[in-house]
Amino acid sequence: MHSDTETGKIRAMKASTTLLARQPVGLSLRAPHLRDLLALAPALGFVEVRASDIGAVEGVPLASIKDLASRWPLAMQVSEIGVSGEIGLVERPLDEIERMAGLPLRRLSLPLTPERDPGALAAVVEVIQSHLGQPVLLELGQHADALGDTLKLADLARQTRSRLTLEPDRMLAQAIQRVRSSPTVPATQRQQWQRATALVLDAVWSLSPSLVGQVRLGGFREPESPQPILRRSSADRSQRISPSGWALLRQALEHLGPVPTALAWDSDLPGFAVLLDEVRLASELMAEVGADGEEALELDD
Repeated sequence: MHSDTETGKIRAMKASTTLLARQPVGLSLRAPHLRDLLALAPALGFVEVRASDIGAVEGVPLASIKDLASRWPLAMQVSEIGVSGEIGLVERPLDEIERMAGLPLRRLSLPLTPERDPGALAAVVEVIQSHLGQPVLLELGQHADALGDTLKLADLARQTRSRLTLEPDRMLAQAIQRVRSSPTVPATQRQQWQRATALVLDAVWSLSPSLVGQVRLGGFREPESPQPILRRSSADRSQRISPSGWALLRQALEHLGPVPTALAWDSDLPGFAVLLDEVRLASELMAEVGADGEEALELDD
């Protein structure tokens, strides 16, 4: 149940996002927000779901997925295939795809951790693309180096004629950790963020816009101190996106163009009105940089 104040905020956010419905900005859905999403039916560019949530206890029922697909373009993130990259480990994402048979998927994103044997991963991607009948998006797995491995994944995407799901927030969290662990760490927090942002933008600007099929990002809690070298810092997506995060997204979209962008919030979930406000801000930003593109919703070969 919502308070009157919360309901009023949701209605206001819904009205403002309706005005910007042409922008390809969507939500990366978490199960606790499903009821509000279906009840309020805000104007969204698309809805992204995790395959592991479908049919799970306290997850998203398959019947609701069909309802979502009837209202919004649907994107899906399948499970990571594992770190070895062997074709034998591809069954789980293939099973998840099979469960979605008959539903129109705009995009499917496959998490991978780049390996020393890129041929094995390329074979896995080819198997999944053949089964799906369309190119997939490649994203970095949970334990990948978000800053260092993005360009490796881009090489794999070129090889397999697939595209990337780019996650600039994860790249920024990793870059901040790298800057703070360097021998010449800047004295102020602002200078640290500026150097970290420059590292991320160097990587983003080196990518051909045609290689990026989706952006996903959220706000994250900044580490209080440098982490051990073997422990990779990650964006926990538990906060609203910071001004620095919005500035990073703006500069990325100025290079990439009208890339479908999913707003994600993975922990410490807020009320649904907060998510809709993030969608509004992202849509306004995309409109300001001239990224008005319904066509970008499709993942064409």
